[in-house]
Amino acid sequence: MLKIFLQAPQFRFFFAALLVVLSYKASAQSEISGFELQRGDRVVLLGSALAENEQFYNYLEFSLSRHWPERSITFRNLGWSGDNVHGDARSYYTSPPTPFELLISQIKEANPTHVFLAYGSVEAHEGPSGIQAFEEGLEKLMTTFQELNSQVIFLSPIPQFGGASDEFLKQRNQELTRYADQLARFAQKHESVFIDLIKPLSAIGASLSDDGVHLNESGYYHLSDVIEKALGLTHSNGNILISADGKVESPYTVQMESSNLKTGQLVFRVDEPILPKPLPTQAPDGSIQPPVITIKGLKKGFYSLTANGKIVASASANAWASGLPLAQGGTWAQSDHLRQLLNKKDEVFFFKYRPLNRTYIIGFREYEQGRHVKDLEDFNVVLTWLQGQITAAKQPSQVLYELKPVK
Repeated sequence: MLKIFLQAPQFRFFFAALLVVLSYKASAQSEISGFELQRGDRVVLLGSALAENEQFYNYLEFSLSRHWPERSITFRNLGWSGDNVHGDARSYYTSPPTPFELLISQIKEANPTHVFLAYGSVEAHEGPSGIQAFEEGLEKLMTTFQELNSQVIFLSPIPQFGGASDEFLKQRNQELTRYADQLARFAQKHESVFIDLIKPLSAIGASLSDDGVHLNESGYYHLSDVIEKALGLTHSNGNILISADGKVESPYTVQMESSNLKTGQLVFRVDEPILPKPLPTQAPDGSIQPPVITIKGLKKGFYSLTANGKIVASASANAWASGLPLAQGGTWAQSDHLRQLLNKKDEVFFFKYRPLNRTYIIGFREYEQGRHVKDLEDFNVVLTWLQGQITAAKQPSQVLYELKPVK
């Protein structure tokens, strides 16, 4: 059964990207249901720069794994800037292995249960003449994935947002769309998942990239949102409304311990099922809105709100009645800590599988420094420890909120 996932666009983008939105040919538009990662699953992100650069932000791993906070799920980033389905960018000064053999060995070592495959942007530079070689490379990769019994989720290339003339952008995005179409057909042929990134990211626009080619932090935030929604992993925005009579409306479990709106003193606990996704440091397009807490019925004056004893907001009664965005303290601090752990894990893994002096350790000059192979293996101890820390950190802690008048 064909599983192609497209997102409804909001047409806000310049002319070249609009052409991409209108010309995309994939027909089926639906969302998957029942996608789930089990304890012990191993997820690989594979591709060119789109895949490699994700490790600097870790929104995809954060977004996916938070839905199963109690499960230990391993993520490995095998992205390589400039790479294609033949692994050409992985070339070293030694052969064997060939670049493709190296690519396959890295995949087999990771032994993934799931693969997010993000190829096509480099190959699209070849235009129509490169389609056959692209499909041949995909077939070779699929043979390996089938041997490993891996579920493959195909990601389309992202659009180019700028950095060139309108005419070049038009042609470039047409070629990217051509290769996205090919991925969609290939996914259908192999009864695999395909997720379109061109439409939803084009609809948001150039604020997702600083150079017009690669995604920035906000871009990877939205990328993870697109993938989450396509896989059916939706969740509430976490808004909390406390009415004048002390009643609470929230998608989360909220325990009101004490409520006295006349004195402006409230104490309540919040249990969130999953961690909130950290917001980008810059989101100029205004498309990212943090959750809002609204407290009605307060007397005129100013009131401060603490989360686990730390002040997270302070405002007038009118401002509280209108609603205040809340994106700090509590589980937000926990989310920031988790991202730091993910970044450290990816950094350690990077230097394990891509040592800077590879030629001298495991290459054709290993006779000089080959004794350091054991040092690379020792990285596994650190990675195992970090995985335990990550699993513990992604389980949301209960947050105690207290509202008091500012004297």
